[in-house]
Amino acid sequence: METLFNHLTTKKEYADKPARVFDRGRSVRLHWVRHHLEVRKKENMLHFTVKEPEGFRTYIYDRDEEYVVVLEPLRNGISYYLLSAYKLEGKDAQRNKIERKYKRRWSETL
Repeated sequence: METLFNHLTTKKEYADKPARVFDRGRSVRLHWVRHHLEVRKKENMLHFTVKEPEGFRTYIYDRDEEYVVVLEPLRNGISYYLLSAYKLEGKDAQRNKIERKYKRRWSETL
């Protein structure tokens, strides 16, 4: 539980270093995870699963808030591990990354 909490409240400062630093933005939005998992908001949301090198990942993306919750399905197919949750920051490229994953998901199923 401590590892998950640390992951939800910190971020990598440098991509090439494993160290993580406290992220106030993630921390103040920690309560958003439950809100999004309980699907209280239905408009302008994306829910999708894609196959990635690490395995299948399920994304819940709030387009209005630019907030992402990342889940990994358990083997039983009913439950999930919470992997990460964060607000997208920076340039539009980060938002587009989630949108591209969503579009890729659709092209894989066709």
